[in-house]
Amino acid sequence: MLKKTILFILLIQSSIMGAQEKDPWTVYMTPSSIHESFAKYEGEFQMEIEMNGLNEPMVISSSHAMILGGRFLELKQKGKMMGMDYESIFTIGHNTIDGSISMTTLTNMGTGTLALNGEWDENTNTATLYGKLTNPVSKKTINVKQTLEFIDEDTFLIQSFDQEEDQPEKKTVEYRFVRI
Repeated sequence: MLKKTILFILLIQSSIMGAQEKDPWTVYMTPSSIHESFAKYEGEFQMEIEMNGLNEPMVISSSHAMILGGRFLELKQKGKMMGMDYESIFTIGHNTIDGSISMTTLTNMGTGTLALNGEWDENTNTATLYGKLTNPVSKKTINVKQTLEFIDEDTFLIQSFDQEEDQPEKKTVEYRFVRI
């Protein structure tokens, strides 16, 4: 009888606590309004790439879909870059626990993964993300800053800035995604 009473009290206490505060794992697993904002960018886009040293921007097709139950926006690109076949995959996510934005980039132009993390500014629909990658020539670390700017439902921009050793930060590439 005592065991049943204790179990009953624990169930009631758990129920009361659940009503006062959401279970952290449930919050962590549940897509948020920011995820809903990312879903607006599903569909077919063209990715216009402007890089230092190029006279004309390159244009590559980019197909976007929410994946893993609406938790991440995946951007898949395929086309030609500097005369070579080019493929890349970006994933953009929002961590509902710490509020951070994350982005990963994989490409057939290298074997490394670029992983960036940063903060979301809800007022401007932008994020500033930071990560690191290795310079394949010098083997030194490159500090990377990327900004995401969601301009409207048909356009968003990713700008990338690199900084290596004691050199000043420089803009290296800009990706403009435009719905087609």
